[in-house]
Amino acid sequence: MSRAGSAPSWRLFDRQREAAEQLRREVMGVDGSLDHPYFRAMRACCPDYRHEISVADVIERAIASGLVFVSDFHAVASNAHFVVDLLENLIARGAKVCLGIEFVFTRQQRLLLRRQAGEIDDPTLHRRMHYREEWGYPWEGYRALLDCARDRGIPVEALDLPPRVGFDGLRRRDAHAGRRIADLVAADPERCMVVFYGESHITSQHLPLETEKALAKYDIRRDPLIVFQDPDSVYWRRVEERVDVSAPVEIDDRTVAVFHTTPLEKYEAYRQVLDRWQSDLPQEEEIDLTPAVHHLIAVLAGWIGIRPERRRLRHRAGWSEELIDAYPEVYSGSEAKDLMQPILAEHGRSEDEIAEARRRLAAAGAMYESRSNTMFLTRYLPGPAAGEAARFLRAALTGRLFIPAEDFVGDKSQTAYGAAYTEALAYLGARLIDPACDFGPAVRHVAGGSGLHAAGPAPDGWLEKHRKLERSSAVEPDEPMLEALRGSRDLRRRLACELGGRLGAEWVDRVRSGRLGKEGLRRLFIKPLLPARAARDVLRLLRGKARRLPSSIR
Repeated sequence: MSRAGSAPSWRLFDRQREAAEQLRREVMGVDGSLDHPYFRAMRACCPDYRHEISVADVIERAIASGLVFVSDFHAVASNAHFVVDLLENLIARGAKVCLGIEFVFTRQQRLLLRRQAGEIDDPTLHRRMHYREEWGYPWEGYRALLDCARDRGIPVEALDLPPRVGFDGLRRRDAHAGRRIADLVAADPERCMVVFYGESHITSQHLPLETEKALAKYDIRRDPLIVFQDPDSVYWRRVEERVDVSAPVEIDDRTVAVFHTTPLEKYEAYRQVLDRWQSDLPQEEEIDLTPAVHHLIAVLAGWIGIRPERRRLRHRAGWSEELIDAYPEVYSGSEAKDLMQPILAEHGRSEDEIAEARRRLAAAGAMYESRSNTMFLTRYLPGPAAGEAARFLRAALTGRLFIPAEDFVGDKSQTAYGAAYTEALAYLGARLIDPACDFGPAVRHVAGGSGLHAAGPAPDGWLEKHRKLERSSAVEPDEPMLEALRGSRDLRRRLACELGGRLGAEWVDRVRSGRLGKEGLRRLFIKPLLPARAARDVLRLLRGKARRLPSSIR
């Protein structure tokens, strides 16, 4: 596949990829695996792809092969959930299935059988097999996988061999697993054997080759299907082409790739695992997402040519500090849900505002609040989190952090247009960081940046009237329209979402085409939108009449 598009477009793409690569080098370089020959095979195995295929085609190929290797990036639970879906589909097609796993040693097979039989619970299994010490990755995905196998009557076989520490035993472990797989295939050749193993192990010259050699001793031949999940090189190639990155693709005759997780999500998940190990946190304790959020803010600051450690902020309350010292407090997981109400109430938010904030958090997984300078996240999705990071930058760079409620009194019709402008920056920020925002299931990536979507028509067709206004020469809405806007919080929210999404999309196109560079982006973030002219200036931007920013925000 060849590159197509303007040079500025590819500068955008390269910066998006470099942000993920920087995080990959940071977290994957900890154990030295980046430079080890064994792991180079994974980086070289998927240089390109042939064409898109369907999920149904993946299932058909799995049934036809009878032996399926599926990659596991251990820190990402969605990898195990894909195997759950695969098993369900194979069973639905009438296939007889056996599951082989890496995260339990062969010597612990009896413990695994007892767990699957319901004789011991998961905490007991973990203690008996030293799960935290020997494996240590999040259990949620593996639990779902084992539960599925138990419910469907699918036998589960432990394939791994100690020790897992260091690199010297990698090929020995592959050889052992290959022999185990061959024994299981030979014992029941009619079964479809699904092997869920680390992504570097399942490259063709490692575990699949060892399995082929072991099967040859039984005079059995299999043409295995290798399923890589979220390979970076193919993901970025798909992003280059601006196509749906969630669609499966064929790599070669025996290899396919499926996608659920972006590189930023993947390596952030691994960073969280490393933090958990280094802090010796138990599995049930939620990890702090502060480093992830602060990383996104730093990347966005780089886009607009600002160094957080050197940018001086002047707060309206009278003190000043560096931008990096003003980064928001971050609460994640159950802590975010529990603390949102008291924090927002403490800073003067009304019950309606708090309810709306809860809806935003539930829909997008991230929500920034400027009065308290706090970021709430229920989970880590780079796009929505980056959109909220853009809101923080806008508030910080325009001196709007920690502003008390009484300072927000003004014409609500004009503040609606200010909210639309901020919404557009959130849309832009999400896509500067995460190109997958434009593709894949809408439930994962919120198009408008805020997570809010209007349900049903606006009162009296107000938004349709506004669209007609945009096509006219009127400088701002007439008084009846403004009065309706002042009287309806829901209408103001709808307006901000719609205008913000459209204006943000225009800015993304300008970045992609090279018409909006670093200086222009910086102006978008740092220049305040004058309240008295907010409607006029946003309308000018929507109409594309402002080659440069209007004077009030220049």
